[in-house]
Amino acid sequence: MKKAVILLVASIMLAACNNEDKSENTSDSNKKPAATESSQEQSGSETADEEQVGLEEGLKGDSTEVEYEDIAKGDVPANKKVSFTGTVFKVEEGRYGLKKDITDSSEEVLWVDDLRLGERTEIPEGTNVTVFGSYTDTDEQNAPKMRAVFIDMN
Repeated sequence: MKKAVILLVASIMLAACNNEDKSENTSDSNKKPAATESSQEQSGSETADEEQVGLEEGLKGDSTEVEYEDIAKGDVPANKKVSFTGTVFKVEEGRYGLKKDITDSSEEVLWVDDLRLGERTEIPEGTNVTVFGSYTDTDEQNAPKMRAVFIDMN
């Protein structure tokens, strides 16, 4: 988890540096030819995209796939990088309720806090997703929950 937080902070700092560089380049743009300015802006956005892809691949690669049964038994320690595949059962104010099998009424719901990096899209109920993030123990109602940094729709 510490590694993911460090990577997140580093990418935010790099993004902030890129924004400062662009504002400085804007004041210098009157002195530079248009072709040079255009190529520098393109390479800057490609670098930011590459960093985002690297962060995403790193988190996804370090994640351990878990089953709901493992979480319910307490076999998954808090703050562990995990992935969970399930179907969106319920949507509530930035949280998603996931179930492995939505037809099983006895199966409990894993709640996912949406902290996604990058582009956010609404995920409707009934969508099969894989969530990458960290398991954070239980909420106030003793239901297991995790924080999602990336959500892939399957």
